[in-house]
Amino acid sequence: MVARVPGITYSSVAWRVLADLAEQGSARVSELAAQQRVAQPTMTALVNRLAGEGWVDRSPDPEDGRATLVVITPAGEEALNNYRHSMAERIVPLLVELSEQDRRALDRAAEIMLGLSEQV
Repeated sequence: MVARVPGITYSSVAWRVLADLAEQGSARVSELAAQQRVAQPTMTALVNRLAGEGWVDRSPDPEDGRATLVVITPAGEEALNNYRHSMAERIVPLLVELSEQDRRALDRAAEIMLGLSEQV
């Protein structure tokens, strides 16, 4: 699935990277690639594209001068918030149409998925 911000198209991987950086603070490209299960050159290209948008910055890793740390910028946080808002606007009307039983099932499924994600 491809997600959209007005005028810009990105894959869900790009939004997950921004969300991870917003949560973690910073990460090496190799760490981001491993988290998203993509090859490092693929992640490097994505980070370059996000940097071109002004959504991430790169700086030398103080622990390893050969490595680079990636951090989300305020513009990246704004883009991520806009993306989340636009996705919520699309899905909330669909969720309202669900039966109470289906909403409870989704709540339980979300609890299970959160528990599993904490184990990874």
